[in-house]
Amino acid sequence: MELAGAGSAHLRSIPADSDGAMCVDLLRAAIERDLAAGLSPFLIVGTAGTVDTGAFDPLQRLALVAKEFALWLHVDGAFGALAALSATLKPRLSGMELADSIALDFHKWAHVPYDAGFLLVRDGEMHRGTFAAAAAYLQRAPHGLAAGDVWPCDLGPDLSRGFPALKTWFTFQVHGADKIGRAIEATCENAQQLAERLAKSETFELRAPVSLNIVCFALKAGWRDEANEAIVIDLQERGLAAPSMTILASRPVIRAAIVNHRTTAADIDQFVVVMHEAARRLKPTGRS
Repeated sequence: MELAGAGSAHLRSIPADSDGAMCVDLLRAAIERDLAAGLSPFLIVGTAGTVDTGAFDPLQRLALVAKEFALWLHVDGAFGALAALSATLKPRLSGMELADSIALDFHKWAHVPYDAGFLLVRDGEMHRGTFAAAAAYLQRAPHGLAAGDVWPCDLGPDLSRGFPALKTWFTFQVHGADKIGRAIEATCENAQQLAERLAKSETFELRAPVSLNIVCFALKAGWRDEANEAIVIDLQERGLAAPSMTILASRPVIRAAIVNHRTTAADIDQFVVVMHEAARRLKPTGRS
């Protein structure tokens, strides 16, 4: 919003439900309030797999609201859009095909070297009309190096850019979409295994539903919140595992995002073991 010049003051954050999905009724109410105030809403941003927890917005319902109010629907699928490569996970993305634009990252689940961020836009002419600008030093020619109808500068704010499409093409040529899809499914299965182990733990508890390959959890009551970060740092510095931290419901939680195709069920079991060991190392300093 800041880069586009609209300003973050005009951004409306819509509350989510207990599963982390946007509340469509509250979205509609926010649009109607802005219209009544003489403002002009133009964009809905839905999410296909949030980076924090892997939650999905109800994309089909968002598409209906966008159509009703003639708004642009953008889907942020940076984390979850590639679940479409899995026949098992693809139904969760229902409605994404109705978007006007979709952002996704092949450098996450598709194992393409960083960075490989992509944007799909339904109306190519509108997209080029937004960014393309004539300049004396950007004149096209019928032949030679200046030939071609579409240049990188016609597609975004950068005058020139790298070639992430090439390494993405190579990855799919070597492995194939089906194999990548199976690897994506395996990471989700690993996440479910971790969730099941945590559900039986006397030390840790889940803090969000597990929709994809992300598991958010924390120490149970009786521990100080900062003890969670102490465990993460301990595991990282001892070279045992590399979870991260995030904030859910205003409290710090441990976030395990499983993206490596080499992760096995045995790795998950070992991760649970070393986490409990790290918690024991904190006693009694980690207790509240």
